Amino acid sequence: MRTTKLLLAISVIAVFAVFFFHTLSALADRSDAGGRAALGAFEFFGVAASLYLLSKGKPGSVSLMDWFACAIAILGACAGWAGGSITIMALYLLLRNSDDLSTKAAGTVVGAVVVQMLWAPLVFSKISFLLLQIDASVVGWLISHFVPGASWSGTVVHSSSDHNVEITAACASFHNLSLASLCWVTLTMLHRPYWLKSDLYVGLTAMLVQFGFNVWRLVFVCLSPPMYDFWHDGYGKHIFSAIATACAIIFVQISLVRRDQQLSRRVAALP
Repeated sequence: MRTTKLLLAISVIAVFAVFFFHTLSALADRSDAGGRAALGAFEFFGVAASLYLLSKGKPGSVSLMDWFACAIAILGACAGWAGGSITIMALYLLLRNSDDLSTKAAGTVVGAVVVQMLWAPLVFSKISFLLLQIDASVVGWLISHFVPGASWSGTVVHSSSDHNVEITAACASFHNLSLASLCWVTLTMLHRPYWLKSDLYVGLTAMLVQFGFNVWRLVFVCLSPPMYDFWHDGYGKHIFSAIATACAIIFVQISLVRRDQQLSRRVAALP
């Protein structure tokens, strides 16, 4: 690895290390530590993917701007602004050299990771009141078709007189959409370091699939107390997480391979 790649890689590792350190330190005080740790595994995979893409970037000598950007990012992370520092690194990798597709791809993945870790939760905290009501209305509408008397109001789904479920932030579909986006961006950039128009449809479909899986789980949670115990507090939540994640990864990967096969056939058919 040439000097430039090494400097950029060290900077990316440093700012993420600070961020993950603070995140892990806070896990002991969280009731959803298991879920946060699972998300951290995907974020760590995104970091590893960005470093791999960075290693494939064009070699070159270190510029003054490289030193300045990396120094600002590392100092910012050490000062407690790790999220902002990662955002700076993502933007710098994207804009540093328009001809270096691998480095731009690394910046795209870094950006997707910091969106998943920082910016998406921030946006969700501002509009959660609306998104949770959307989840509740979809779940309530579905349950009302096969449970007599079922209804919903606000973020609460009423399926029976003794079983009313309030959909909270931890169960929101928004988190699944954010995770699906991270998987989509990472797998696409690992497959090829540039975007095609069809990639947008793949990402939207992957997010729609994740939304459907979360609605399916919430419907089960709202059906009865035993179903709630299994799908919310028991093994069901792990089954849901495994199936939803696997489907997102498999769907994106199959879509990318099929797209390449279609392009190859079109090229072969040209005179």
